[in-house]
Amino acid sequence: MGFIGSCGRPLTAGAVAALSVRPRTARRVLHDGAFSGGVCDGSQCARDGRTCLLFDGRLDNRDDIFRALRQQDRHAPDLHEAEDASLALAAFAAWGPRSFDRLIGDYALAVWEAGERRVWLTTDPGALRTLFFWSDGGHLLFATEQRGLFACPEVPRELDRDQMAAWLCMLPREPLRTFFRNVNRVPPGQSVCWTPGDVALERWWRPEDVPALHLPRDEDYEEALREAFGEAVRARMRPGERIGSHLSGGLDSSSVTAFAARELAGQGRGLTAFTAAPRHPQPASHNRFTDEWPHAAEVAALYPNIEHVRIHNDAEPLLDALDVRELGSDWPVLNASNTVWATAINRDARRRGLDVMMQGAVGNLTISYGGQELLAERLRNRDVPGSLRAMRDLRRGGGRSWPGIAGQVADSLLPLGVRRRLRAAMGKSEPGLFDHSAIRPEFLRGSGVEERAIAMACNLRNLGYGDSRALRLAGLDRGDHRGHAAMATRRLFGLDVRDPTGDRRLVELCLSIPDEQFARGGVPRSLIRRAMRGILPDVVLDERRKGLQSADWRVNFDAALPGLRQEVARLRNSPFASECLDLNRMEALLDTWPGVTDSSPQSKYDYVLAFSRALTAGRFIRRIERGNG
Repeated sequence: MGFIGSCGRPLTAGAVAALSVRPRTARRVLHDGAFSGGVCDGSQCARDGRTCLLFDGRLDNRDDIFRALRQQDRHAPDLHEAEDASLALAAFAAWGPRSFDRLIGDYALAVWEAGERRVWLTTDPGALRTLFFWSDGGHLLFATEQRGLFACPEVPRELDRDQMAAWLCMLPREPLRTFFRNVNRVPPGQSVCWTPGDVALERWWRPEDVPALHLPRDEDYEEALREAFGEAVRARMRPGERIGSHLSGGLDSSSVTAFAARELAGQGRGLTAFTAAPRHPQPASHNRFTDEWPHAAEVAALYPNIEHVRIHNDAEPLLDALDVRELGSDWPVLNASNTVWATAINRDARRRGLDVMMQGAVGNLTISYGGQELLAERLRNRDVPGSLRAMRDLRRGGGRSWPGIAGQVADSLLPLGVRRRLRAAMGKSEPGLFDHSAIRPEFLRGSGVEERAIAMACNLRNLGYGDSRALRLAGLDRGDHRGHAAMATRRLFGLDVRDPTGDRRLVELCLSIPDEQFARGGVPRSLIRRAMRGILPDVVLDERRKGLQSADWRVNFDAALPGLRQEVARLRNSPFASECLDLNRMEALLDTWPGVTDSSPQSKYDYVLAFSRALTAGRFIRRIERGNG
């Protein structure tokens, strides 16, 4: 899917076809001796003189671009009916690489400037479109999926050991690196400039510099959020498209679904909303509810144009779901248990003929951010009155106990090592790296990331308290796997995944809003609760617990036990999997499987996190090794 290009050597038709889901759509669009490119599956190409632009995705601010082009040149051609690629090319002709900052949407693009023998590659900050490249100095290959590069014989499929270590420890990755040595990604919100013998990286999106927003009233922040969020939803639903959405019992997907339904109702269109729910009732756990269907049904009942569909969490066997997902992905699967219901939803959406799947995957970093860093920020800034007010609000509005608030104060002020020792002495040890990961300790020690991995322990908050913007941006950066998942969904099911909660304009707005608005009166996620009053049902807005996805994961895991034992045995035949994964621990976990009735918190760490992520990493390794012969 997408596009592929080559500088320095001709691009074969076979390489373009290898990228395509529908080979008949694959076509070479330019071959001038120095550059050749190809598009497939709905991607676009535009040319103007000696400049060629390849485009995959969607532009959401077309009218803004039109106006800016006309302001610069009142004789600029009318591009209202032009494809997005043509509009992006006109913007590049007007502003060069500075145009990337003006384009809003989900996109990847490449520009070839023949006169300068120069290529620009960029992707938007939302990370739902991917772009990769390989270069040996005088030759450049790029493609929207890594499999397009691997169709070219000069590109080796050699796994990057350091990146595998970072992934097993859930560390933020280096911007350019992938799981394959010398195969680079174009980081979201950045551009790569290639000329023969040189590659330069430039970061054009700088959200850390977004100025703080100060409005007169609380209601003004609520209105600003509704307006930006509404525009983000509208921009992702084009005429003639058949729309679906993920609808859990939480604030993010409920908000996406409600706004989409309202917009579509005004056009006489319907929305199909999918909710994953347990087939087998599960007991509620601490601060979590295990069946999201009742909350989701309350949302769907408010909007007559919603068709609400229930999908069981165990709709298909665990290993079968992984087999399907891995066919479409050049990246390890992140969450094995959620892959089961996600695959079932996508299958049903394809059966119903849907084109788009809306989701709210990054809402907890944007629209429903909880403001949990407010107290730490005030303490670190030595704002004593503000700190006392924040503690009072946490007690009164947040329902926190005084010991819990005291612990939060200690977390904010004490160095990481001291905090951990103090918690251990009190019998409240924090989960450590090896609770989350089955990385082999010997492999970790030789990786160069051991100190950083143990310090972070798969929890970004351990990088530092009190800087909500930095932590949210780190969360967005670590979540770049979303693009690989979205591309796989397109390839496998023909669904375009769109996430209004990751809209660049909305992200910047939420980063600019003071933390006090997100935790007003000590209520976590206060801003979205206030802004969506009257749009979402009270049962959703007033729910303080979090919904637990795949609450009955143990049932599917238990049924998969024989296959899982075979999987671990096969991993022993892989030299690299045996080196980087603690296979003895994985076997021991299967031998001591506590069964479907166990509800201990430790089982989630052992099986959903440590075992399952090691399993998907090992399957990925074996798949690459088989591909290498």
